[in-house]
Amino acid sequence: MDSKKTIGDYLSGKGREYIPDMAFWIMTFIMKIMDVFGNHALRNFKNLKLNQGQVVIDYGCGPARYIKDASKAVGTKGMVYAVDIHPLAIRNVNKKISKYKLKNVKTVLANGYSCSIPDKIADVIYALDMFHMIEQPTMLLKEFKRMIKPDGIIIIEDGHQLRAETKQKIEKSGLLTVLDECKSYVKCSLKS
Repeated sequence: MDSKKTIGDYLSGKGREYIPDMAFWIMTFIMKIMDVFGNHALRNFKNLKLNQGQVVIDYGCGPARYIKDASKAVGTKGMVYAVDIHPLAIRNVNKKISKYKLKNVKTVLANGYSCSIPDKIADVIYALDMFHMIEQPTMLLKEFKRMIKPDGIIIIEDGHQLRAETKQKIEKSGLLTVLDECKSYVKCSLKS
């Protein structure tokens, strides 16, 4: 463990973009418990307010908590791209695609801060419970800027960091404008 990090930083993934397989499985288990007993994922998902026909990117999709709901929300004329740097995340999404016959979901394994999604395709990009882990947030936000439509929305959840830190990272990038914020996330657009 890095001597500058606290135990809390290490356990919450702060500054650890790629977590070991065992940590991924532990995270998946903990999230399942949160969803079964606290309905956390559904409550969080409802805040996104996705619409039929949208192209949506679930960036940092992790254990695929939101994939089925996102697929249903955008409908048959929409598309959901599930993006993650961890192959186990992509495997989880592919299992859900198969289990629920989700024809409007595609998986994308990211390579660092880049992925194979076309330019200016997304109406919405959401990054839930992962932004605190990003070591170079400006690089990630540049990728978001590349993929989002000019009038698109980018939703960034704080995760395991203070809202002030989230906003500082966004402002420092010079790429996005915070439009709105609520308890769960900040909603951004491209800086004009």
